Amino acid sequence: IAASILLQSSPSHHGQVMKLNIPLVYSFSPTCVQRALRFTPAFLGLKPSWKKRYLIQIGKYLYRFSSQDGNGDGATTTTTTAASQSRMKQKGSPIPLDTIQSKTIHSTRYGLAQSINIQGNNSDEIIAVLQDLPTFCDGYFAITTDGNTRYYAVSTKEEASTWVNSIREGRQSSISRKMGHDGDKPYPKSWEYIDQRGASSYNRKLRIKERIRDIEQKEMEMTGFVGKTGVMPRGYYG
Repeated sequence: IAASILLQSSPSHHGQVMKLNIPLVYSFSPTCVQRALRFTPAFLGLKPSWKKRYLIQIGKYLYRFSSQDGNGDGATTTTTTAASQSRMKQKGSPIPLDTIQSKTIHSTRYGLAQSINIQGNNSDEIIAVLQDLPTFCDGYFAITTDGNTRYYAVSTKEEASTWVNSIREGRQSSISRKMGHDGDKPYPKSWEYIDQRGASSYNRKLRIKERIRDIEQKEMEMTGFVGKTGVMPRGYYG
C-alpha cells in the first residue's frame, strides 16, 4: 500500500527516522574483529550504518518505508512532499502493533546502550559505538517483535518518547479491539480498509515463513535418515 494513501488517512503518528543497520558478519564477529570492521569503507557494508526510513503508525499496524527525503544534514522530519511520498518504497510487511514491545534507549559516552541484567547485576550493553551515531540525532528508541529488535534514532529525546508512547497506545488499542473491549469508540472506515490490506500482507509473510520452515524440517529429517541408512529414498522429491 502506498505511503501517500496512509498519510492521507490521518495516521496516529508518522515521521522520518534513522534505522540502525547491523550486518550479519558484524553481529557474529568477536569484539576484536568488530573493531577492525569499523575502519572498513562504508561501501563494503561490513560495519553498522544508519539508513533513512519513514515510519507510519495507522490502525493496527506499523508500516516502514525507505525515505529519500530530509534536510541536507540528514535531520529527521515529519513533513513530506507529494514527490517524496511517491519515491517511498515499503520495507517488508507491516508489523502488527499488538506484537510490538517498545522502549527508549539511552546514549552514553561509549555509544548507544541498553540496560541488561546479568546474574542480578545491571550493566550496559553497547549496541552502537559513539562514532557510529548520527550527529544530528539525540533520541533513540527500539521496537521488538518476534524476537527481532530494531533500533531507531530521531532528532530529540522527546520525539523518541513520543514514538514509544504512541506505539504503546496503539498496541493497547489493538488488543482491546481484538478482545471486543473497545466499547463505542469510533474507528475510521479508511483504517478498516488499510487494516485489511495490512493483514493480507502480514499473513502472506507468515505463510512464506511457514513454507520455509516445512522445507527445512524435511531436509533435516532426510539428513538424519540418510545418515542412519546411507540410502536416499527414491521419489522423495518427486
